[in-house]
Amino acid sequence: MYAPKDKPEPLIPVRLDLDSSFTFSCEKEMACFTKCCKDVNIMLTPYDIIQMKHALGLASDEFLFLYSAPSIIEGTELPVPVLKTDSQAKTCPFLLDSGCSIYNTRPLACRYYPLGAGIFHNSDAFSEERFFALISEPHCLGHSLGKERVVRDWLKDQGIEQYEKANAGWVELILKRKSLGPFVNIPEKTLQMFFMACYNIDSFRRFVFESRFLDVYVVPDERQREIAGNDLALLELGMEWLKTTLLGGGEIGIRQHISEVVD
Repeated sequence: MYAPKDKPEPLIPVRLDLDSSFTFSCEKEMACFTKCCKDVNIMLTPYDIIQMKHALGLASDEFLFLYSAPSIIEGTELPVPVLKTDSQAKTCPFLLDSGCSIYNTRPLACRYYPLGAGIFHNSDAFSEERFFALISEPHCLGHSLGKERVVRDWLKDQGIEQYEKANAGWVELILKRKSLGPFVNIPEKTLQMFFMACYNIDSFRRFVFESRFLDVYVVPDERQREIAGNDLALLELGMEWLKTTLLGGGEIGIRQHISEVVD
């Protein structure tokens, strides 16, 4: 998710697992401090947007307008917002001379750095294997001057587990879409539904309560009260809704024919 500005040759990530160790530190005293925040391409996850828009006191549609640009998830036609950067230097808009101005709610990609993460899907064995990669960029001094870390501890220390738990339904949708192959087309209207439920959470809330959504889908009163003021609970409902509409997974009960709510 990060691309260095000047790299003489392609970077070859080192594959790791949860118990692997690596050396890394990031301190303000280092000459490379904040260089990893420049010339970046940061994909935003659903939970990234929830956390960041709350920290900035914005509605999700305001946040998306001010701080995101449209992109596509690799290997799919599914939309995803990426962090909007300066057109010249491609610098993160939240970067100050003193460092990250939203550090406590920084995106998942920033929390992982200098690690990357992926899931290997073995369709023959019906299994998935989680793996990690250490990305050592030429400008970063944190590897040579750093402390020894363990991947498992790094994920905990950086608050990654909370983000991955919140994003689990979104990741599942992406993996299932990829498993369908390139010959399955998703209608434009469905892609718009995907974007709204995943990223524009405030717009999705209006859709739930102001359209005929609750006439069509079974959402108990207690859950309605919860999603009225809880973005994470609403995100969970959105993922269940998308699994039903995109994949026919039956994640949410239907009172009437589904077409009556998507007009």
